[in-house]
Amino acid sequence: MRIDGEVVSKPHAQVRPGHVLTFVQANHVRIVRVSALPVRRGPASEAQELYEDLSPPVADQRLPRDASAPAAAAERRPGSGRPTKKERRRLEAFKEGM
Repeated sequence: MRIDGEVVSKPHAQVRPGHVLTFVQANHVRIVRVSALPVRRGPASEAQELYEDLSPPVADQRLPRDASAPAAAAERRPGSGRPTKKERRRLEAFKEGM
């Protein structure tokens, strides 16, 4: 995450109105300008009124797939249970080959 172009690694970084935040969200780069801070913690509809989205359209901001990212063959379907011994060995062999 970046605040006004500077990389922030601490979760307790102070954000004030006017700051521009840049972060990755679901394989897209989001850029938002904070216009106000909330008085209380509330619903998303209220939070959306407190920032201005400066991100380019979604189709233009796709991140390139990293070559070191695991291939689709190594992914398991949700709810398919634990891997079998054979599947686990194949997965370990695949990870060692990276």
